[in-house]
Amino acid sequence: MVTISRRKLLVSAGSTVVMMGVGAPTAHAINLHFQVVVYGATSAGVFAAYAAAREGMKVALVIGPNPIGGMTANGLSRADANEKQPIGGMTGAFFKAMGAAYGQPSAFRFEPHVAEAYFRGLLADAEITVFQQDTLERNPLTRDGNRIKYIVLEDGTRLVGEVYIDSSYEGDLMAASGVNYDHGRDGPSKYGEPTAGFGLAQKVVTKAKVRTASGALVPLVKPFPSTAIGAGDAAVMNYNYRLSLTEDPTDRRPFERPAGYNSNWYLLDLAKGFTPDGFHAGGELPGINKVDRNSDAAPGQNWAYPMGNRARRKAITDFHRRYQAGRLYFYANDPRVPQFFRDSANAWGLSRSEFTDNDNWPRQLYVREGRRLKGLYKLKQADTNEGARFDDGVLIWGYDYDSHPVQYLEGPNGELVVEGSNSGDTPGMGAKRYHLPLRAMLPAESQCSNLIVPVCASVTRVVNCSYRMEPAYMMAGEAAGLCAAHAVIGKLSVQRVDRIGVVTALKGYGAIL
Repeated sequence: MVTISRRKLLVSAGSTVVMMGVGAPTAHAINLHFQVVVYGATSAGVFAAYAAAREGMKVALVIGPNPIGGMTANGLSRADANEKQPIGGMTGAFFKAMGAAYGQPSAFRFEPHVAEAYFRGLLADAEITVFQQDTLERNPLTRDGNRIKYIVLEDGTRLVGEVYIDSSYEGDLMAASGVNYDHGRDGPSKYGEPTAGFGLAQKVVTKAKVRTASGALVPLVKPFPSTAIGAGDAAVMNYNYRLSLTEDPTDRRPFERPAGYNSNWYLLDLAKGFTPDGFHAGGELPGINKVDRNSDAAPGQNWAYPMGNRARRKAITDFHRRYQAGRLYFYANDPRVPQFFRDSANAWGLSRSEFTDNDNWPRQLYVREGRRLKGLYKLKQADTNEGARFDDGVLIWGYDYDSHPVQYLEGPNGELVVEGSNSGDTPGMGAKRYHLPLRAMLPAESQCSNLIVPVCASVTRVVNCSYRMEPAYMMAGEAAGLCAAHAVIGKLSVQRVDRIGVVTALKGYGAIL
């Protein structure tokens, strides 16, 4: 495992990595051969690529829909982990490196640019070829029987690999390969889960009336549906950008009025009212005048994202950026907002020192859930409630079933109902520490014999509310890279790899299992 000093961390964003950009489609298709091809440059994707290269593999990383480091390098600066959780291997080394950057043994809060530099340092250290583009939207791959033969990039380049890893948040390569997957919310009968489906978690905000004086519903709020409680649906929890904000006047960029600003989008804020403690910026980063703001979501506006085409997804991401920027501008400037709240909001601004190539805005929307593989094993609520262990367990994780709000609805008396956000009184809350088996990253061999899926893994929607955290993805990425290398070395399908051998190798690299 590479270790990077603070100085190297801070300069390694400029390290030499073989970067292949987007060009015009080639007149004749160019075949480039690799042993392992990783799709999606999330934290899991970077770790998967590095772990495979560490075993001597020739590796390509396709950025795809996720910038380098994914959410961990794009605003999610408060990792959902701490010293009490059993995290080793590459993921443990990451948190130690974050600590070293600030003179601490380890750190679970860090600046986005520090995390990004670390990920770029890994790619440079392992001499991984990075393609800064996506696959073709239509016909992105060609199969040979039950194997992916090659994927096709936007410029027409074909990447021919022996094993492919889909580490994207969206699962697009997985879907294109033709394997089975789920999306949306499962019903309780599908996998025998008591907390699955619509309506089990509802929070009523009685003081917030959701109709205007003319009788129209305020933006974001929908009529209460006739859907049966517990029914499956296409809903996903809200997405938002994790913003880096600061009070430092030398770094602070005041909140600006975005193009297409519409103050009526924030009528619900006026209906809910403003608390005396003023504008709550977010979670502090110790010793640094920056916070990670995990707010300003627009529940229900993202349901089309997981299955949407790229144009539809772009419209959704553009809306979320405009909505969040507008909400901050609204807080800071609208005369209907109390002065104490405006003053508090105006004390903050975007960090000029972050995302300097993207107008100080994160490059990655927080896609909290997308597709979910239906693989060799489906990890269910019973497994995670009981702290299940598996012989092929490649990571150990434990986090409550944490679903952010799914939608805003109108209650029977015109009040706001926040639906889909898990709460302490929801039955079955509290996942214990559990294994994710390697089988949960693998599709049926008859469907695809050379694909591994560590992020959109084979878990139910309930379990995904626990599993969906970046440290879990990182650990899964390292396991996926090792599994891919073992398949190449043994000339095996990924399903026929010695799974206990992968577990043993992970332990050898310091994983805690």
